[in-house]
Amino acid sequence: MSTINPLISAIDVVVSAVFAVSVFRQYAARRKMHQLMWGIAIAIWAIAVAAELAATLRGRWGLVTYRVYYATGALLIPAWLGMGTMYLIAPKRLNDWILAVLSVLSVIGIVLIATTSIDSAKLYSVSASSVPLKVFPFFPVELLLIILNTLGALAFILGALWSVYFFARNHTNKERAIATALIAIGALIATVAHSVGVLSGIELFRISELLAVIFIFIGYLLSNAPATQPQTATQPAS
Repeated sequence: MSTINPLISAIDVVVSAVFAVSVFRQYAARRKMHQLMWGIAIAIWAIAVAAELAATLRGRWGLVTYRVYYATGALLIPAWLGMGTMYLIAPKRLNDWILAVLSVLSVIGIVLIATTSIDSAKLYSVSASSVPLKVFPFFPVELLLIILNTLGALAFILGALWSVYFFARNHTNKERAIATALIAIGALIATVAHSVGVLSGIELFRISELLAVIFIFIGYLLSNAPATQPQTATQPAS
C-alpha cells in the first residue's frame, strides 16, 4: 500500500490548492475576514501536504521538508481554521485582538521551528512512510504546538457544531446546516488524523488528511451556495 502514498498526497495537494484559490477569490469579491483566515489555513494545508509529498518522493524526511511540515501541518493549520470560525461567531473587535496574538505566536513558532536544532540521526532513522515524533523539544516548541492546536481545534469544531445547531433549530436553511455539519466532520477527521497515523500507519494518516480537506471543501462550497428557501431568522454574523 506504500506505493499509493505519493498519489494520495498529490491529490491532497491539488484539492487543497484549488480550495485555497477558491476561498481567496471569494475573499477578493466579498472581503469577509473568515474567508481570508480560511484561505490562509488551507494554503498552509497545501504547503504541509506538499512537504509530505516531497519527503515521500525522496524516500525520507530531510531537515528542510520536516521543518516546513512541522511549521505548517503540525503547528498552524488548526489555529488558523479556528480563527476563521471565530470571525463567524464572535465580535470583530475581540477577533482582531485574538488575530494579533495568533499572528505573534505563529511567527514565534515558525522562528523556533526554523532555528531549533534537530537530532538529524533520529530524523533520518525514520523513513517517509512514517511521521517522525518528538524530534523537537517539548519546551517551547511542542508546548506551543499543543496550545495552538487545542484552542484552534476547539474553536473550529465547536463553532461548526454551533452553526449546525443554529440552522437546524431555526429551520432557516437546510443546505447551510448540512454544510456546517460536513465542515464539522472534516474538522473532527483532521483533529484525529495524526493519532490515526501514529496508531495505524502513514497510509490511513494521509487518507484521513485527504478526507478531512474534502469534507471541509464540500461543506464550504455548500455554505456559499444560494439559499433555496427564505431565511426568516437572524443568522450568525458572516
